[in-house]
Parts: sequence; structure tokens; C-alpha cells
Amino acid sequence: MPNVLPITCMVWNIQGTGSRKKIAALKEVIKTCKPTVIALVETHMGGQHVEKIRKTISYNGHCRVDATGFSGGIWLYWRPEIVNVVPVYEHSQFITVEVSRTGEVPSFFTAVYASPDPTNRRELWFELENFAHTNSCPWMLAGDFNETRSLSKRYGGNSSMAKRCENFDNWIENCELIELEFAGPSYTWAQGNSLETRQSARLD
Repeated sequence: MPNVLPITCMVWNIQGTGSRKKIAALKEVIKTCKPTVIALVETHMGGQHVEKIRKTISYNGHCRVDATGFSGGIWLYWRPEIVNVVPVYEHSQFITVEVSRTGEVPSFFTAVYASPDPTNRRELWFELENFAHTNSCPWMLAGDFNETRSLSKRYGGNSSMAKRCENFDNWIENCELIELEFAGPSYTWAQGNSLETRQSARLD
């Protein structure tokens, strides 16, 4: 039996793809980890730049949701010689694709970049929960949800955070999702220049 490489997915909130240092770092990660599918979220750009990066990293399959102005953007790349990827649904806050190889059960992968605006995220939660209830194949979601499941993952913020955490946790349960273990820093996002204004969170 020939050795079959596993399908691996990498998601990076790149916060803009215009930096040469970030593209160099992306190439280094690809060289080390060799992901089959790559999702870049919060790209801040669109158009010809997505094709330029595709050529740079030599991933010949791709689809995208362009940024609105300088906000958002999701770019998905894959190696068609290894895996079949078929776009299923493209939304301003996520891309869902079907991933398969000959003789294997297909699965779904959704790359997410949730809007920083809680009001806009309601549409995202609705669309993904609806997909969860109509889909029977394995499904993985990854990306930046701009939310946390509990206040223990936050420092600072206002009184509305507790309700937001509760709503997000309930949404995960309603979708019957299983959260993967996390390794890394206590917080993945921060803002504020003083103790009084400091806010931090380990965004899911």
C-alpha cells in the first residue's frame, strides 16, 4: 500500500497580506508544516493580490471572499494534486468547502472570520447553525470567531461580555461542536495602553 499523506489544514489570522515579512513567514510555515489546505483570514485585500500569493506559495487551488474596503477577507488555498476541494458556500464571514479524496468519506471544512461587530455576527451564527443541523458528514470549523466561551478567557471589558460568552457557548452546544485543545499564550488579542484601558482575550 502506498503511503497516503493526511489532509492537514492551517488557518492564520494574518491581519493584512501586504507585508513581505508576513509572506516570508507564511512560506516558512508551509515549508515546515506542509499543510494541504491553507486559510488566510482578515487579509484586508483582494483582487490580483490573492493570485500573486497563490503563485508564491504554489498552491494551485483557491477560492476567496474579498475584504470589504480594508475589513475582513478570507482566502482559501489547497493542493489539487493531493485533495479534491469543492466550494459549497461563500459568505462575507466564512467559506465552507467539501474536502475529499478518492475512496474516502468526504468532509466539510469552514474557514471563519467573524465580524468584530456583534450585530453582524448574529447572521454568521444563524448560517452555521443551520448548516450543522442539515449536514451529516464530518465537519471542522477553524478561524477567528471574535468571541470567547467564558469570562475566564478575558481580561477587562464591560458587563455585556458575560451574556455574549453565554450566547456563544450555547451556540457551540446547539451545533454539537467539540472544541479542540489549545496550546499557547493566555491571550491572543489585546488593546489599550494602560491598566485602566487594557483589554485582553483568548479569542476562540
